[in-house]
Amino acid sequence: MAKRKTKEWLNRYGLATALSFPAALAAAYLSKPFANVVATAYLATLAATISFYATIAVKDVKGRKKITVPELLKVARNMIVEFGPAEYLDSFLIRPFMLYLFPLFIGNFSLAILAGNAVTDVTYFIPVIFSYEARKKLFKD
Repeated sequence: MAKRKTKEWLNRYGLATALSFPAALAAAYLSKPFANVVATAYLATLAATISFYATIAVKDVKGRKKITVPELLKVARNMIVEFGPAEYLDSFLIRPFMLYLFPLFIGNFSLAILAGNAVTDVTYFIPVIFSYEARKKLFKD
């Protein structure tokens, strides 16, 4: 069962996570000359967040039989239930802090941004997976 669940979670989050890394890196590099380190950390977080959720939303909408307003509302509801609790901590506190902190200690900026994202993903996906499993039981659509 653990192997099946791990495969399910990787299928659900893998592509979105893989695409969020280059988005964060690109935003960090593009903003670095124009912004201070705190702003750069928040801009990288914003880019990673937009990339991640856009990928999930497109995948969820494509998975629906019909694309209607009620179906789109169900996708939105499901995403809020699944990601909402973890997202508040991730986007406003943990991820910007790590994207600020890691470049201070790792000389290679790209490696620092990627490492900060990777460490933050651990703290993010633990509550997300619990919420995902609860959402599947709560909403049978």
